Amino acid sequence: MSEPKTERAAEDRASPRRRQRRKDARPAEIVAAAMTLWAERGYAATRLDDVAAQAGIAKGTVYLYFPSKAALFEAALRERLDATFGEAMGLAAPAGPPTAALLAQFFDTLRQRMIEAGAGVLLKVLIGEGHRFPELVALHRELAVERGMGVIRAILARGVARGELHADALTLDPRLVMAPALVAALWSILYPDAAATDDPAALLRQHLALLLRALRPD
Repeated sequence: MSEPKTERAAEDRASPRRRQRRKDARPAEIVAAAMTLWAERGYAATRLDDVAAQAGIAKGTVYLYFPSKAALFEAALRERLDATFGEAMGLAAPAGPPTAALLAQFFDTLRQRMIEAGAGVLLKVLIGEGHRFPELVALHRELAVERGMGVIRAILARGVARGELHADALTLDPRLVMAPALVAALWSILYPDAAATDDPAALLRQHLALLLRALRPD
C-alpha cells in the first residue's frame, strides 16, 4: 500500500538526507505510538488506525513496516528486550569484567528497558489479554523469557569457571535471578503513583548483594 500523495509530496520537498532520517526513524516512532496506546487502552482495543493517528502518519504507512498488529508487538519485544539479551550474551564472554559487575550491568539494563523505557507495558498486555492472544505469550516466552534465562545461565557458568561463584550457581533456577526485575516492572504497572518514591535500582542492588553472598565461592 502506497503512502498518501500529500505525505509523499511533503517528503519529496525535503532533502534526501532528511527523508532518509525520517524513513529510518519511522519504525521506532510507530512502536512508541503503539506502546503508548497499549498502556492506555490495551492491545485488543488498539487498532492500527489508532497507532497511525498517534504517530501522526497515514495508516498505509504503518503497513509498509508492519503487516499486522502481531508483527508490531513482535517489533516492540525485539526493540525493548530481545536486543538487551543479545548485548548481555556478548558481554558474558570469558574475558571481561568481574561477574558481579556483569550482573549489575545486566540488571541495570533490564531496569532501564523494562521500567524507564516502558517495556513493562508488554507484560501488562500479556497478563491482561494473553489468554486471548496465546501467540503473543508464546512469542514473549521465546524472545524474552528463554533468552533472558539463557543469558543468566551463561553469566553464572562464567562466574563458576572464573572461580567467582560457587558451583551451586550452575543448578540455580534462572527465574530466581530474574524475579526482582519482573517484580519491579509489575510494581511500576500496578502502582504508577508510587513511582516517585520507589527505587527499583535499589531493589535490584539489594537482590544482587544477597545473590552474590549466597553464591560466594568456598
